[in-house]
Amino acid sequence: DKAKIDYVVALTADHGGHDIPERNRELAIPDASRIAASLTPVAMGTALASELGLTAPLLYGTDPAGDIYVDKAVTGKRRNTVIARARAAYLAQRQVAAVFTAADIAATAPATNPPEAWTLAERVRASYVPGRSGDLVVLLKARLTPITNPGIGYVATHGSPWDYDRRVPILFWRKGMTGFEQPNSIETVDIAPTLAGLLGFALPVGEIDGVCRDLLVGPQSSCPPERKWYIGLDGKTTP
Repeated sequence: DKAKIDYVVALTADHGGHDIPERNRELAIPDASRIAASLTPVAMGTALASELGLTAPLLYGTDPAGDIYVDKAVTGKRRNTVIARARAAYLAQRQVAAVFTAADIAATAPATNPPEAWTLAERVRASYVPGRSGDLVVLLKARLTPITNPGIGYVATHGSPWDYDRRVPILFWRKGMTGFEQPNSIETVDIAPTLAGLLGFALPVGEIDGVCRDLLVGPQSSCPPERKWYIGLDGKTTP
């Protein structure tokens, strides 16, 4: 400001979040709660091992929900049996919204429509990595916090498929701009081409993901038309 340099601020985040269930219940969200201790991988795996005559805990996971892994010592048909029984056991729990196996996810085609319209299966498909993600992906119902016993510095988290975790604000500010709110969803990959538009040049078609978002109120546009540009070593752009 002191140097009278024109600049733009862009602000966003890597994920959303949800308030703690105790406060949510005080603020008219009566179904907000914490995950039951019986739903932790250790508890579920121990019960399943007892049922199938296998060694506990049988199931592993860094969180009570999300990626759940079957003990690598269980192989062959027995492994398939464990996965099927674990899926059924999770689905029988009232706090669980959905459970997907690797086969379920592989059979789901990647979504091409806006993310807010994706099904739970499509949302899991978008983040699943074969060989790295869980043998099962367990999704809790909305407004459930996967922390059984809150402690200092660990009372809430994120990572669910629900929009309160998935959506983030994206803000652009420039001195002299006429402010407005655009409530429809855009994507974080739109930030770079939007800034490029404010700088006054068009990115080559297909060069990066995302599209330029018009930040000017009225018929004018901060997004130049799509054109082929080449940037030389001297930093100058040539059409």
